[in-house]
Amino acid sequence: MNRLSTSLRAMGTAIAFLTPLAAQNVGATFNATVDGYLEVPYDAKLVPQGGITIEAWITYDDSTLPTGWRYPTIVRQGISAGGENYFLRVNADNVGARVLRWKVATATNSVSVNWTFTAGQLNTWTHVAATYDGASAVLYINGLPVASGAGNGSPLRNLGNDVLRIGKGSDVATPIEVWNGSLDEVRLWPYARTQAEIQATKNQTLLSVPGRVSTWTLDNHLFDFSNGLNAISGGQVAFTANPLNLTTPTMALASGFSTPGCLGDLRLSPTSAAQPGNAAFAMVCARTPANALAVWGASVGALPNPFPLLGVGIWLDPTGLVTAGQTANGLGVLRLPIAIPANVPLGFSFAAQVLVLDACGPQAFTASDALSVVIVP
Repeated sequence: MNRLSTSLRAMGTAIAFLTPLAAQNVGATFNATVDGYLEVPYDAKLVPQGGITIEAWITYDDSTLPTGWRYPTIVRQGISAGGENYFLRVNADNVGARVLRWKVATATNSVSVNWTFTAGQLNTWTHVAATYDGASAVLYINGLPVASGAGNGSPLRNLGNDVLRIGKGSDVATPIEVWNGSLDEVRLWPYARTQAEIQATKNQTLLSVPGRVSTWTLDNHLFDFSNGLNAISGGQVAFTANPLNLTTPTMALASGFSTPGCLGDLRLSPTSAAQPGNAAFAMVCARTPANALAVWGASVGALPNPFPLLGVGIWLDPTGLVTAGQTANGLGVLRLPIAIPANVPLGFSFAAQVLVLDACGPQAFTASDALSVVIVP
């Protein structure tokens, strides 16, 4: 998309933006001797079929963890026995083991990745992330990959009607799966993020991220300000201050609406904030048919009303339109990377949308909503 980068440099229309705000420096604290958890009621968006990224800032106190069978859990979706769709937890077992484990269950089998850490290694604030894209599962510590395993090409299984837990796994022999430490900035992305994307946002608080991204900032509340999948608390969970020094950039905004296809409406998601010099910026569209053919478009701005093309609504200004063809991956995910030049003036803007070949759409096409991007500090 070099032509788009050139267009960005030439744009002269300024759009107002919000100044980054300081994070509240608060997280949720759990004690492995007391039952406590945060719980998000079931929603299909918690089991995305295009892949997944789970991330959080954590501390983990292995020195005070009780002995015996223990599985302190950061996130688990599906809490019934053997019914997990995925989890990110420590396997302490009954011998004081220290293994961070990322497990994804699919319709065919499960994929697990393990990372062994040393005593006290996670006692200070550490960023963890876990991804799955069908081809592989990867664990990241402080933005660096530490373990990976081959995927099986299948999406997450979805047994339906089961909750997502933060800070605890199943209720078997409560509280052996309660976390022992603190959690902050828990996030769920409906696709696998890249290493560069994880690094670009790990030191930020993210709010109002479009595209079915969930962001539980845990700043003295249980709200998901991006996707509306708010949590409720059970047992004893405390909110405590922490030293994390995070900033809050303004994210891109959704514009218009999708023309739905076989898998429903298509919503674009920004992988990070459009900040000068952010080479990791990209836009992602999930929920397309696997290996679908698509055309991305970008222009200087989104229209207030769409114009019809091939039975779908196009939200881009046709003047100065830039296009690029692409094929979705095996889980139906499209990704458009756009490296933001370091010298782009703040306030410059552009918009993007994707048109997808889809048998269920009007005239065999569907289209996403548009994403309006503003260059912010």
